[in-house]
Amino acid sequence: MKKRLYCALVLLLSLISFEAKSHERTADAIKIVKTYEARVSWYKHGRKTANGEKFNPNLYTVAHKSLPFGTWVRFTDPETNKRVVARVNDRGPFIRGRDFDLSLGCAVRLGIKDKGVKRLKVEIIKFKT
Repeated sequence: MKKRLYCALVLLLSLISFEAKSHERTADAIKIVKTYEARVSWYKHGRKTANGEKFNPNLYTVAHKSLPFGTWVRFTDPETNKRVVARVNDRGPFIRGRDFDLSLGCAVRLGIKDKGVKRLKVEIIKFKT
C-alpha cells in the first residue's frame, strides 16, 4: 500500500513539474504561429477530457472546439499583462460566444477566476527545438 501511494505521489509531482516547466520556457524558445483576441471562461469537472486524460483542474490545460490536441496556447490578460501557457486537451466550450475554457489553474494564474468570462490575447505557439 505504501509503495503504491509513493508511486502515485511521484507520478503526480512529475506531472506538476512538467506543466510548470512548460510554462517557464523563455520567449526566445517559442515561435508564435497566430495571434488574436478571444473570449475565455474557466471550468472545473472531475471527468475524463476529450483526449482521454483524467481532468486535473490545477494543471495548465484548455478546451477548444477545433484546435488539435497537444496545441500550445499562450493567454495574456491585456489589463494586467499576466500570462499562462496551456495545452489543449479537451473540447468545448459549448456556450455561444466563448472560444476557450481554461482550467481552474489557468484562471487562478491569470487572476480571472472571479470574473467568469474575460477577453484575452491568444497566441498559438510552437516550441523551437
